Amino acid sequence: MIFGIGDVLGVATKAKVSALFVILMLFLVGFMTGVLPPDIIKLAGLTDIGKWSLIFVVFSMGTSLNIKQLIAEWRTVAVAVLSMIVLIAGSVVLIPVIGYQETIVSIPIINGGIIATQIMTSAAMDKGFAMAAALGTVLYAVQKFVGTPVASYFGLRAAKEALA
Repeated sequence: MIFGIGDVLGVATKAKVSALFVILMLFLVGFMTGVLPPDIIKLAGLTDIGKWSLIFVVFSMGTSLNIKQLIAEWRTVAVAVLSMIVLIAGSVVLIPVIGYQETIVSIPIINGGIIATQIMTSAAMDKGFAMAAALGTVLYAVQKFVGTPVASYFGLRAAKEALA
């Protein structure tokens, strides 16, 4: 039901409101109010499936890479590399402020997406770093909340230019 609500709102708003953001917020409210049990993923039997699905998604992304397109999109690659450099520099500053574990968990989440969030929060929880996992999840939700409207705007603008 939660995923359905997220999808409906995402489609209805033409991705101006991210389906994933709605889903994350509904889970957060559900957990905080006690409507959803804290171990809902385990109760649904999705713990092991979730671990395997990440491997398949990452493998699929790697095999779909087209080197000619990557070369043609050199500006995108340059911006991605520059963003990683900025994040590394930011990490050096953040480690003394928020802590080593929290910073290490946050770096891939800021650079990546939902898969990076799942991998890093799972690893943090396995190591007993609950605060680092929570920070990573909050960072991802904030990133989606702030970044999705901007990405939607520019994506729609580029699509209209391409159609014209």
